[in-house]
Amino acid sequence: MKTHAVILLIYISCILPSVALTSADDIDTNRPSFTDSPLVVPQASLELENGTMYQHSQHGKNYVDIPENEIRLGLTNSTEFQMFTPSWAFLNSPQSSSSVGLATSRPSFTNSQTPGGFQTGITDLYEVGIKQAIKQPLFKDLNLAFIGGVNAPVGKQVFSSTGVQPVLRAPWSKPVYGSWSVSGMQSLIVINSGRDVQWQNFWLINKSFGSRTSIFIEYAGFITHHNSASNIIHFGIVRKLNAHNQIDLHFGFGLDKTAPATFVGTGYSFRFDHLPLLD
Repeated sequence: MKTHAVILLIYISCILPSVALTSADDIDTNRPSFTDSPLVVPQASLELENGTMYQHSQHGKNYVDIPENEIRLGLTNSTEFQMFTPSWAFLNSPQSSSSVGLATSRPSFTNSQTPGGFQTGITDLYEVGIKQAIKQPLFKDLNLAFIGGVNAPVGKQVFSSTGVQPVLRAPWSKPVYGSWSVSGMQSLIVINSGRDVQWQNFWLINKSFGSRTSIFIEYAGFITHHNSASNIIHFGIVRKLNAHNQIDLHFGFGLDKTAPATFVGTGYSFRFDHLPLLD
């Protein structure tokens, strides 16, 4: 099933129609919201999105990870390669208990067991795959993309998933009035060695102040087969220092007992243009 899923992801990314939807003027990142941008980085550009996040769970556990690095490489004017490299994680748990939480900037809520005490190690390799911008003639100013990738279990067992996990995402965004815009992302992830599927349902409202500062409020829902649903509310501010550099600050809290109690994070992202061989 895993092999067939990977083949399907590659096939879909190849047959989707191409359209030039790039963030050629200013840097446009996937962070700090959980909702990805539907825009791709310009061809021959390399974007590095980095950060760190602290999380406090409902059961007294504390979690920190760094650098939350996502690599985005523009392959064409409508296609990019992207992946999250492993982060270094720190977990302090008062006792062995069920682990439910963010665990990374790319959240996937599960109900696995974590041992008590202090744990440290690397996380998995997340979402190695392709983002493809999609041309659609129905709605004006609607940006849409498809993302297909896989999570690879390369991390320490306490921070790692069980087996390769196919990931499908569909981010979108649309301006609605003046400096206001809305966006969202629907995602499906195969987890627990293929036994369960998780639906991630993200919705975001963004308000811009000038050309380089914005704030957002975001809802994130995680509905997993055979597990309880988790829901969080998320807030953030983004500041573009110039066309190629961005800083961010974000925080949020859980709306139910299966979600993290609180979390807070910050990040710095930058982009290099006109790479040799790809330009």
